[in-house]
Amino acid sequence: MSSMDVKSLLPKSLVPKSLLLRAASVSLLAPILAAATACHASDGSEWDRARAALIAGQRSSIAQAVDKWQALSASRSFGFSEYAGFLLAYPGFPEEEKLRRAAEAALDREGADPARLVAYFDRFPPLTNPARAQYALALRAMGRGESAALANQAWRGGAMSDSAETAIASTFGNSFTPADQDARMDALLWAGAQAQAERQLGLTSPSYRGIAAARLAVLAGSDPLATGIPVDMAALNADPGYIYARARQLRRQGQASAAAELLANRPRLSRKPLDREGWVTEMLANARAAVASGNARAAVRIAAKIDDAFDPGEDIARLSFPIRDNYTSLTWLGGSTALRELGSAADASGLFHRYGAAARTPGTRSKGFYWAGRALAQAGRSAEAQAEFATAARYADQFYGQLSLERLGQSIPPFPPESVAQPTPEDRARFASQPLTQAVKEVARDADWLTALKFFKEVSEQQQTPGQFNMVADLAKQIGRRDLGVVVGQTAEAKGFTDFQRIAFPLIPVPAGHEGSWTMVHAITRQESQFANNAVSHAGARGLMQLMPGTAAQEARKLGMSYSSSSLTDDSRYNLTLGSTYVGRLMDYYGGSYPLAVAAFNAGAGNVNKWLRANGDPRTGEIDWIEWIERIPFTETRGYVQHVLENAVVYEAMNPERASYRGANPLSHFLGKRKPG
Repeated sequence: MSSMDVKSLLPKSLVPKSLLLRAASVSLLAPILAAATACHASDGSEWDRARAALIAGQRSSIAQAVDKWQALSASRSFGFSEYAGFLLAYPGFPEEEKLRRAAEAALDREGADPARLVAYFDRFPPLTNPARAQYALALRAMGRGESAALANQAWRGGAMSDSAETAIASTFGNSFTPADQDARMDALLWAGAQAQAERQLGLTSPSYRGIAAARLAVLAGSDPLATGIPVDMAALNADPGYIYARARQLRRQGQASAAAELLANRPRLSRKPLDREGWVTEMLANARAAVASGNARAAVRIAAKIDDAFDPGEDIARLSFPIRDNYTSLTWLGGSTALRELGSAADASGLFHRYGAAARTPGTRSKGFYWAGRALAQAGRSAEAQAEFATAARYADQFYGQLSLERLGQSIPPFPPESVAQPTPEDRARFASQPLTQAVKEVARDADWLTALKFFKEVSEQQQTPGQFNMVADLAKQIGRRDLGVVVGQTAEAKGFTDFQRIAFPLIPVPAGHEGSWTMVHAITRQESQFANNAVSHAGARGLMQLMPGTAAQEARKLGMSYSSSSLTDDSRYNLTLGSTYVGRLMDYYGGSYPLAVAAFNAGAGNVNKWLRANGDPRTGEIDWIEWIERIPFTETRGYVQHVLENAVVYEAMNPERASYRGANPLSHFLGKRKPG
């Protein structure tokens, strides 16, 4: 798109700056390259000097765009032109899909000139079907030949405004086939668009009308078998749209048991669900309801049947986050229920493997393969178990990868040195000229922590090669943001590049007198704030170790120090001193148990003591440590304990001169386990 196209949709105050940023030269990258070897001091203090220099700088020209992004992201009340203009000028900023959906919702409210609408959708294809219909009509108004094909897609896509429905039907209706009409009916029913579905029913083919009428009856809350239209019962009971609607209806009517039995005993689907996100979400809701009501067997069967909603061999990890998140939640629920409630290790192993294979992140993948191995070992299938442990062990910086190494009798492998891959000149030019690169520097200087994290994650996610990741790693060092280093290292590893692990585990100076807590200070700080001094959580926890003000004040009094809320974010030594002391007190309280102290640091000692009473005390052998951690009812705390302990192992492996333990099976040491893995 030309600069004139952008200007037509962009508020005037933003035009010159964005276009100048696009024309930025490669020389903008020079400070980044000059900092490429910085931040390697033994205590990591170079990070702090770089950050201080950045903060001392002036507000940059990109700051206005960052301010506008924050306003647009926080509200859906802006007009189409404001969302569209910003997206065209600043493509690739965080939460782009959210802004695109807001633009399309605004278009529904107010409409837009066809030329303006086409200019936007040519760059950002519609995400929603109502917007797709508007785009088709705008293309028609502009005399564009592709309008008919897009109108067909929109018609088959289902819901749209009543005016668009009328316009598309009158303009393109003669070209729609019976298959197109049936597809539209299917989409309308999945979307719950009852009024449009009622109008569409008469246009469906005779062979599909019975199923469509039954689904429409469910949507209307009436008897699906009393529509007066003949229906093939075998076809109806295998139709994913009908199964979904009927199960949802039963569950919402308080008939969770009937819904669970319907899904547990259903035949193989006759076709793939149109709305796979909705399908997986409903399966998970019913499986959870089955577990809650004591019907473990139904929950496991619901989970075991999930794969017929996908093509054979389809890689779930490549699908959208909502699909894979609910898929992994369902397969984990099925696997853990099969293992714990039914004692069926064989059934559990397959579900655990699918859980790991469907995930993108190393932590989730290693967790699935470890538990698949553990279930197979319990089933007496040792060779298969070893293979699963070997797969999990590839993730040596992860909790379950470390446990798998112990199961295999292997040590933590040496972590590779930092990547020396070089970006291409084209990559350098692209990176230097991107408004996002400049925005990262601006938010690192001035924005709140949570806003900065969104930009750090976005700039990391956009990279695809080691050379490109190195540019972001160098940028992290230049601006002195360890948290960007952590993010880029984690993102690179998730994409298969393991030579960025060292920047993902940065160092920080530990206050004098607290050297004995060096490992836990680093392990906890990495998990709490990713080393962001200015971190403030939604709950009000502050600074590097995310101390609540009340806890910090209490520790300050015990140490004879004055309490200062601002010092929790402004003075790293102050924060680390109070945090390290608090961890030490918890360690003493729990008799030197790292997992219990870490859990209490996150969730409070009162909760930990409650869980010890409810689930048993792993210190006495009442319950296995891994099982105890997995039974922590707070999702955040469960993951927190695992991440802090895996961090401790990595920090000691990367910095052996600082290690508090140099023996075999380091994770089991921190867990207090006698048996490795």
